[in-house]
Formats: sequence, C-alpha cells, structure tokens
Amino acid sequence: MKKYLVTLLLLGFVLACGQQNSKGEAEMYDPSPLSQMMRTMQIFSEKAKLSIIRGDSLSVPQEIYGFPSLEATRGESEEDLFQAMTAPYLDALKGIERGDSQRYYYSASIKACKNCHSYYCAGPLAAIQQLELSD
Repeated sequence: MKKYLVTLLLLGFVLACGQQNSKGEAEMYDPSPLSQMMRTMQIFSEKAKLSIIRGDSLSVPQEIYGFPSLEATRGESEEDLFQAMTAPYLDALKGIERGDSQRYYYSASIKACKNCHSYYCAGPLAAIQQLELSD
C-alpha cells in the first residue's frame, strides 16, 4: 500500500512540475510591479557595490524612489508595516545621492533590504547577503 502511495505522489509531483504552456515552456507567474522593481533595485545594488569597491561615485536610478507605491504580489505594499520599513531604505538612497559616505549609506540600504525581507518574503535573503560589503 505504501509503495502505491509513494508512486502516486511521485507521479503527481512530476506532472505538476512538468506543466508547460503551448510553446513548450514552463509556466511562470507574472511578477507584480513591486517584484519587477526589486529586480531593478538588485541590479542597482550589484553595480553600486562594484562602484564602491573601485572608489567610483554612485547615482541612484530615480524610478527606485517610487517602489513603496507599487502593487505587491499579496498587497503587502498597502500595509503600514511595509510602508514604515521603506523609510530607512529611501533615507539610505538619499545619503548615497548626497555623496555622504556612500559606503555607509550603501550598507544601510542593504541592511534595510535584509530587515524588510526577514519579515516579508524571505526568499531573496541569500541574494541580499551577497550584496553586503566586506569590512
């Protein structure tokens, strides 16, 4: 009996993971506007980290400042806690733009990302940790 149950579960798993669209591609979800912006934020952070290491100055893409108002996957962006967690990140970006200790404010921006993602959507935490500067 266990053997049949295990076989049935494995078959269900294979069928569920193997769903494809009409073009033969795996089905993916449509990312929310906030999720898309966070990819932009990650790319900015990757480039910013390299700029800091090289000693180059940074500029922040202006569209990032609008991320708190973007629609999230599960409506998180409408929550007071989410909105409160965006302030430290935005403050860090402003510090980067002013040219004040860009290393300090870059690190503050990554810390803000980690804090928020430890509460909302922990999946990206490993990628965020890779953005940290070594001392």
